[in-house]
Amino acid sequence: MPTSTEAGLPTAASAGNTSAGAGHTSTPGTTADGHVHWLSWARIVAIVAVVTVHVCAHLTLEWGTVGAKLWHFGNLAESAGRFAVPLFVMVSGATLLPPRPGERLRDYYRRRAARIAIPLVGWTAGYLVLDAWLHGRAITSYTFVQGFAWGRPYYHLYFLYVVAGLYLVTPFLRAFVATADRRLLVAGTAVCLGLATADKAQHLLMGGGGFNAFSYFVPFLGYYLLGYVVATARPRRPRRVVLAWSAGAYAAAVLVTAAVTWWLFGLVGPQNGRPLYDYYAPTVLVASVAMAYGLRAVFGDRAPNPARARLVRRLADLTFGVFLLHPIPLELLVRRHQPAFASDYADMAFHVGVVLALVAGCGLVTLVLRRVPVVRRLF
Repeated sequence: MPTSTEAGLPTAASAGNTSAGAGHTSTPGTTADGHVHWLSWARIVAIVAVVTVHVCAHLTLEWGTVGAKLWHFGNLAESAGRFAVPLFVMVSGATLLPPRPGERLRDYYRRRAARIAIPLVGWTAGYLVLDAWLHGRAITSYTFVQGFAWGRPYYHLYFLYVVAGLYLVTPFLRAFVATADRRLLVAGTAVCLGLATADKAQHLLMGGGGFNAFSYFVPFLGYYLLGYVVATARPRRPRRVVLAWSAGAYAAAVLVTAAVTWWLFGLVGPQNGRPLYDYYAPTVLVASVAMAYGLRAVFGDRAPNPARARLVRRLADLTFGVFLLHPIPLELLVRRHQPAFASDYADMAFHVGVVLALVAGCGLVTLVLRRVPVVRRLF
């Protein structure tokens, strides 16, 4: 049974064989077993951001019904956490795109299909049943046909379809990164990101568009390549300088997102005032890149000691399970039994507590379930 670390999902962090092709070199700091320390931390930070966004998202939609302080808290949490999915995709790109000269195409697809197929099918079916039950809908064969074809059986599971699509095209992208020089690699990444941003802008201004199980991965190609670009970049500045620039860029992007979203909510309401929450909004793009470079600057490519590296890696391996499981207690327990608070500050503290409880609780459940022979294949 392959471990989740090997899987290129939200738990993917080891870079495997990170030898690069012409024009650029291998991922700096790769250990003998292929582990890159900052990528493990990136998964941990990203999963906390994912849970934070899902816990706090309802506050922004309750514009006009919750207190102003509480709404701004939710808006700031949303704005600060939108980097999470792009960062997960960048981690997968850093992990899977380094060329592997000895790997046959058939072997690659066989291994990747084994790692993604069971979680994708199992969790899609499970969440389709849960969603139908929560909304009082009948469960029919069309429920499953439509759910699998749309590629969004629940609000977070589209990411499994993103990963499946990226798996499919990875061998062709590896050929590109193996032969492209650094300028062409960066230019190709910029083109993919620019096209995705333009596509989102067109949808916003003119309507139309939309994705399904077969196309969800396409807009994420730019972030996928960007992960490889960040992971293989040779530092030209001291880490403290990179960290300072990254922290400044991230903070500025979050504040602009929050401020403009506040203005848009007042102008067009909560349903149409969320364009800067999109993964390809310019501010989210800046925040995602800044977060990746900042994490690399903070934690480095190599762990300070082997024991700490093993601990961080084991924690990072639990993030896929946290990602898959957290909507279940969030919807069944928190949303249905959420208390009312007299103070906005008490409500904020409650939301912070829920985030921490979901991350820790789902992590522990994942740790237990991954020891069960059959069930562990879902994680």
